[in-house]
Amino acid sequence: MNTHDKHSDRYIEVSVFRIKGEGDLMELAKFEPIDTIMLPRELYQDGFVVIDNRGDSMEKLIMDGASVVIDTTSCEIVSGCIYALSIPWEGCILRECHSEPHGVLLRPYNRNYPVTTVGWEEFDPNMVIGRVFCSVINIFR
Repeated sequence: MNTHDKHSDRYIEVSVFRIKGEGDLMELAKFEPIDTIMLPRELYQDGFVVIDNRGDSMEKLIMDGASVVIDTTSCEIVSGCIYALSIPWEGCILRECHSEPHGVLLRPYNRNYPVTTVGWEEFDPNMVIGRVFCSVINIFR
């Protein structure tokens, strides 16, 4: 038995998507498959999607080019958690979110980017793509 066969039950090959534009990103048609990666089975469940992160707004926590595993079944904002969001004036972004009396505070990890707030009058729950479960970088094949 070769090494690949021995470990194949521990890993799953999943598609990595790039998000195409804005709007209701829960429609799979809005995701464009660009690659595949192998993940440990415990890091991927039904309702998860892997997206290609472009940009440094969340560095050093989530690096530019990382594959980000998003739990699309977890869309209710819990303060302090990181979410993928579809913001009409910005597109798809990753941010640490905080529910506050005047709206949802969106905090980037990179301090070179501004903290913004989406007021409750502007906030649409469909803006939340899902909670970031983990990110993967430096995948060697």
